[in-house]
Amino acid sequence: MALAAAVLLAGCTPDAKENAADTPHEARDALVKTIHDTAARLAVAGWNEDSAPDVARCDAAEPSVAYGYGYGAPSGTEHLADAEKVAAYWKTLGMTVRVVTEPDPVVFGTGGPVKALSFSTAPGDYYIDGTSLCVLGDVGTLTDEQVVG
Repeated sequence: MALAAAVLLAGCTPDAKENAADTPHEARDALVKTIHDTAARLAVAGWNEDSAPDVARCDAAEPSVAYGYGYGAPSGTEHLADAEKVAAYWKTLGMTVRVVTEPDPVVFGTGGPVKALSFSTAPGDYYIDGTSLCVLGDVGTLTDEQVVG
């Protein structure tokens, strides 16, 4: 969750490469789908979301939003192999991917259907979190929408 918050706080400006024509709901759904599809490629049971996707403002200059989302499970036994599976999948989505193997495998990805993702294999659990693309939208309206359901 901290990484998602850090990525959100870093800010982004909606532009053509971030699909400024997408709605906030499409950006949110792409993030959640990408994370769930990533988890489905791993032979690990017990995935749980931290909470509903969190919406935040991503550009102070104009009304824009991005979502953060996290999904975790008990750790698998093949950390490096699972990190390599995640990296390979994210590359098929057009993401730029970096794998760090020490002290524990972590995969970082940017681009494709989302702003950024990470997959962590430590400590003791697997965790995928990320940030959606930054799109035009009103954070207040979307926050109210989440509360009302």
